Amino acid sequence: MPKNYLNSRQPILDKVVFFCAVIRVGSFKEASAEQGISAAAGSRWVKELEEIIGVELIKRSTRQLVATQAGQQLFQRFNGILPEINTVIEDVQNLAETLQGEIRISSTPLFAKQYLTDIISQYMQLHPKVDFKLFIEAGDFDPLTTDFAFRANASYTGEHQADSLLVKRHLLSEPLYLCASSSYLQRFGAPNNPNELNNHRCLYARTLLGGSRWCFELYGQPTIVTIKDALECDNSEILLDFALRGAGIAYLPESIVKQHIVNKELISVMGNYLCATFDINMYYRPRKPMPERCAQFKSFLIEQISISSGK
Repeated sequence: MPKNYLNSRQPILDKVVFFCAVIRVGSFKEASAEQGISAAAGSRWVKELEEIIGVELIKRSTRQLVATQAGQQLFQRFNGILPEINTVIEDVQNLAETLQGEIRISSTPLFAKQYLTDIISQYMQLHPKVDFKLFIEAGDFDPLTTDFAFRANASYTGEHQADSLLVKRHLLSEPLYLCASSSYLQRFGAPNNPNELNNHRCLYARTLLGGSRWCFELYGQPTIVTIKDALECDNSEILLDFALRGAGIAYLPESIVKQHIVNKELISVMGNYLCATFDINMYYRPRKPMPERCAQFKSFLIEQISISSGK
């Protein structure tokens, strides 16, 4: 009779989940950090798993780890059902009277500082059994392990929107300003049109409008210019600091430059051109039903942003 591993005194499911994480990320260290255990414990778990089922799963060396044929089969069979297991657990949790579980969020630094810190804090007070993992990043994210992602991008009329299987919800819009310090403009002068930006030191975030492409509009005609590399950073507030110190011309959202322009610490340039719009969008994968903790958080966030922006 085949052995029933689920009835074993040794906890096998946690070990299999960890093993799948190791194969997926290709590192014991990264998998341990992801699963919230020490690297030593993770290595021991895989060894114990191999002892329990009696077959080697990973070939180890000082440079790399490779799944054996048995390990590859275990990964392919089990990793595919992990989302289904999570869905079953979430469905059961939805029956609880008190919201509980974890919400994983990926956000740009600016949106996290301006909105998420306050919104998440309020939600945690309302629902003490809901936990959060907040990742501050501006690039790609894994939609299978992220409940909500908040990304910024500059958009303009006629822009092509890439297809995506994720749900996209627009949250906020504000104008972008092309600006620089008076010290920079005294040294290098001010550009009169987009093409003259090629003669300037430009500060940009690659996550905005295709990286080094800036869009402007004059009399209904859009102009997109590819600027020369000078300084790249995906944190708008750090770009602001560079602009204030005279490092170059920046293309930044109104909310973080307006007061500096009023105080004449920064000067708006090419004022006859209409700049692109700075948009914040929320992304999430379609799930029916969505876990109740996530559904309520989404509604709460949209309501709070609507209040904050005066919509």
